[in-house]
Amino acid sequence: MVKDRQVEPKNVAPLVIQEWKDVVRPIALQTMRGVVIVAGVQVLSMCIRLAIADSLTPERARLAAIDGDSLRFTPVNLTDGSRLTLISPKHWSDIADEVTQELTKTHRELTGMFGSIPPFRSSIRLMDEQSFYELTGAPGWTNAMFFRGEIIIPLATNQPIDLDNIHRSVKHEYTHAALSALSRGRIPGWIDEGLAQWIEGEENPALRATLRNYLQKNEPVPLHLLQGGFTKLESRMVPAAYAQSLLAMQAVVQTYGITKVTAYLQLLREDYDRGLAFETAFDMSQDEFERHLRSTLKTWARENSASRSALDVTTLVR
Repeated sequence: MVKDRQVEPKNVAPLVIQEWKDVVRPIALQTMRGVVIVAGVQVLSMCIRLAIADSLTPERARLAAIDGDSLRFTPVNLTDGSRLTLISPKHWSDIADEVTQELTKTHRELTGMFGSIPPFRSSIRLMDEQSFYELTGAPGWTNAMFFRGEIIIPLATNQPIDLDNIHRSVKHEYTHAALSALSRGRIPGWIDEGLAQWIEGEENPALRATLRNYLQKNEPVPLHLLQGGFTKLESRMVPAAYAQSLLAMQAVVQTYGITKVTAYLQLLREDYDRGLAFETAFDMSQDEFERHLRSTLKTWARENSASRSALDVTTLVR
């Protein structure tokens, strides 16, 4: 099954995410055979451009055909053998250097948590916001995306670059890539998103209020709807799904520790059934975990306004 694309909302709290109509479409380059007689400088220039692109790797060829010589391709070789290519406009070289440093730092942190990460190849691309939205069809509030092994981060061209936000986006999206490698692409969406948010850094203060408001009128989001990602959810459910995923994984990590989370990912990588892998690693079935999670969240949401903000996440597990 193809894993749903991961889309990250702008700013702090997760926002509504909708199914995208279009994704990046590769440009097919065909080898020109025979003798071609061209007239005009513009046509000749196009032929030269395609010939150069055709001699590059498929990813380089696709982007060269679009952007000509304006892109910078930076190899990022990480420990454990993983190889990434950072693709960015040359005028953002300083930002590309920041991203390279953040990738290396995040990889080091993740190997400290999970141990050796199975080697994989990927790319991370920086592009201006307008091009990003035109190519992906993503909503205007999208902050980054991880789809089919590629990380894409849009940058504003009409305001100062927010380096802190870029660092968080890189850390979050690279975590998705690493978790995919650790689980061989089999990690459930709610665990994937919950861990990525937890690893990203400090919890947004509006997150719990967002979930609490949703739970005033709705049941907690069923975990079976979050197995493959969030892009097919009803828009009203998405903020709650992000918040619920983070709180659930905070509870799992605090209760069982990262060692058991790592063991769970290893079982997925070894092709264990998802339910059996969960029960083996955490000594409780996923159904039992979800029943307790739903009950505790509903009770928390019903509490009086004076105490509603307080939630001991460890109570979500048992």
